[in-house]
Amino acid sequence: MLFGGTAVAVLHDWAGIGPSGLTSTVNGPIYDAVVLSAGFACLTRAFRGGPERSAWLTIAASIFAWGAAEVYWTIYIEGNASAPYPSPADLGYIAFYPLAVAGLFLLVRAHATSLDPRLWLDGALAGLGTAALGFALIFEFVADRASGSPLQEATTLAYPLGDVVLLALAVGIVAVTRWRPGRTWSLLLAGMAAMAAADVAYTFQSYEATLPGGDWVEPIYLLAAVFLGAEAWQPQASPINPEARFDGLREVIVPALVAMTMVALVVMQYFAHASALTTVMWSATMLAVVGRLALSVRANKHLLEQVRTDPLSGLGSQVRLRLDLKARCKRSGEEPLRLMLLDLNGFKHYNDTFGHPAGDEMLARLGARLGEAVRPEGVAYRLGGDEFVVLVDGEADFGAVARRAAEALTARGSGYDLSAAWGAAAVPGEADAPTSAMQLADVRMYAQKESRRLAGSVPMPDREAVEQSH
Repeated sequence: MLFGGTAVAVLHDWAGIGPSGLTSTVNGPIYDAVVLSAGFACLTRAFRGGPERSAWLTIAASIFAWGAAEVYWTIYIEGNASAPYPSPADLGYIAFYPLAVAGLFLLVRAHATSLDPRLWLDGALAGLGTAALGFALIFEFVADRASGSPLQEATTLAYPLGDVVLLALAVGIVAVTRWRPGRTWSLLLAGMAAMAAADVAYTFQSYEATLPGGDWVEPIYLLAAVFLGAEAWQPQASPINPEARFDGLREVIVPALVAMTMVALVVMQYFAHASALTTVMWSATMLAVVGRLALSVRANKHLLEQVRTDPLSGLGSQVRLRLDLKARCKRSGEEPLRLMLLDLNGFKHYNDTFGHPAGDEMLARLGARLGEAVRPEGVAYRLGGDEFVVLVDGEADFGAVARRAAEALTARGSGYDLSAAWGAAAVPGEADAPTSAMQLADVRMYAQKESRRLAGSVPMPDREAVEQSH
């Protein structure tokens, strides 16, 4: 009913297929059935249980309020010139907005328990900017034309108010997801946005023929119902990444869009009553803010890269290792990995014999070789001194990566013989936290170093050594 009824309405109202006498049926019983079907679909989604249950119950309630209003409209108001305004239908229509907002809030709360404050600020900025533009373009338009008793005016203004809040919330949630909401979030937010867009189109259509008349708006409402109801067949909404990286264009996109919104509002105000000079100055100020933000992002990104890169070897620094390992451990259930800790044998003798400058050159050369050797299955870091760490993807051939890493840290010449002792830990199989993974790999590395010392040799890692280590 959800998909088929919408297809019938689209073909009839947009493509003109079918006799004109079918219009009352398409935009009456079929229309109402589609909306109620979306409510039942969201209700079945709630029956899955889990952290989303209360959110989907609330969203289903919002759609049922909308559907009940449609049924009342079809039975008692359609074609009734003496129908009261406001009516019980308006109560159902208006109830949709707070229930939908509450449902979205509950869904976000279920998937975002410890967001970076900058993400919340991005969502607030995007939502407020959208709301500012929506009030200027939609709410003020309706407010200037609303008439009747105080109750009638309040009812008339409740619709654009709900539309603006709904659109602002949808844009804010997209911003919180760093503009990558994923399929499930996208369908839900598209449904809310389509509902608000249909309302706005209907409002403009109702006043002074701002938009052409006809039934072309009706299928937009049904498309909103399809987007919302289609959630019943989708997987659980993706968790909102609490530690999204803030670099590049994503750092500036929200402030820039908000600033451009303010520019648009300033220009609109100029056409109303502000002076040209004031408009130019305000607009220039907002554009300067965007430029300053871009310069700040560029400088901060360069500084951050310096902190995250070991200046001697060019590998990831200890700071980057700590951040990357923490993030990888958090998602190790879906993306397992192995941590490999390596220490150079014979490096102290090399330093004492040839001096520290030569030792630094050797570390730089070996570090560069290590970084190349473990790609693309792994990422190499310099922990400090002559110790290195490699994070290897869980699906990779760890034995092959380990042999390449040990070979890369091997160097022999007149008066020196450098090789690598190493230990590894599987995450989450053997350790589920950065500290425990590092400790386990460290114990195994020194056990290997001691066994080789007692044996009087430092052989290259063979398959048996690789298997013993992990």
